[in-house]
Amino acid sequence: MLKLNGKNALLLTLAGIIAGSLGFTSASAETARIVNTGKHVDNLIHKVDIRKLSYLGTLYDYSTNPITPEHQNPFQTYKLKEPLNLTNESRHKVVTLPKGAVVSGLSDGHGNLIGVNNPSLSLKNQKKVFKTLGNWNQSYLVSKNNGGAKHPYTRNTAFSYNSLASFPFLSVKSNKPAYSGYVSLPFISVSADSQLVYHTKGSKFKPTRYAKIKKFKRTHSTTTYYLSKPIKGIATKKVKSGKSHLYRVTFKMGHVFQMMYTDNDTDGYNLTINNGKQEFFFYLGDLGWKYIGSVVGLTGANSVTAEEAQIATNYIQGLY
Repeated sequence: MLKLNGKNALLLTLAGIIAGSLGFTSASAETARIVNTGKHVDNLIHKVDIRKLSYLGTLYDYSTNPITPEHQNPFQTYKLKEPLNLTNESRHKVVTLPKGAVVSGLSDGHGNLIGVNNPSLSLKNQKKVFKTLGNWNQSYLVSKNNGGAKHPYTRNTAFSYNSLASFPFLSVKSNKPAYSGYVSLPFISVSADSQLVYHTKGSKFKPTRYAKIKKFKRTHSTTTYYLSKPIKGIATKKVKSGKSHLYRVTFKMGHVFQMMYTDNDTDGYNLTINNGKQEFFFYLGDLGWKYIGSVVGLTGANSVTAEEAQIATNYIQGLY
């Protein structure tokens, strides 16, 4: 069974993007103890603006200093000025997104998209992609020089904030290992047309349970959505809105925790996102590993060098 340490934890973030195309080991093989890292770490991570939470999913290598999240983050958003041809891993079929479509995905830093996150597309575009390409989390680009990332999507909506998909995919909190949890645990996402979607299984990306986000409110540590109807699987509270009612969902940062195995190995650090008594989590990635590791003083094979700690610290403090 694969276990991730500090050196290869970056693979887990990438796995979250392309989980639909990978065959991970079943989570039933081993469970873990959930261990909170303490109030000091909680307070440090809670300084990050929740609107920038997706930036903790940034992919990078340690030769990049400072880190430039716009080109290495799968949650950056773009508006297409031209139609864009997508394919899946087998590359046998092609589907075209129309001009004006809003997408999120990785950029090569030169205005071209490397991949597109299918669950973040509008429901209309999701249906088109899933009908042609099948049940995939990520679509690939037919052309490397596609120009799909030349125009950031800058509208602030329930989906996007300052060209970032402000609300990342959140898995239901569980003591199953995170690496296999991505393809087994239920998760939620927000689509480009502001639909809150509940996915009953981590490997099922086609939307079946969803509701329109009619209103939203963001503060430094809380995101609140007001839905047109309740969604089975998500705790909501019915509230009055004018002469009708909406269904409120409030997401707030909670404890930072690790999933610890019987041999005290771990997948890394995760951030609990609370919706009342309901708990989801967001994997903090390699940046979180290096930053928190330097704070708690990891030793041995998982120790953090001074250079790595400074890079991660500078980046995370830049999200306050």
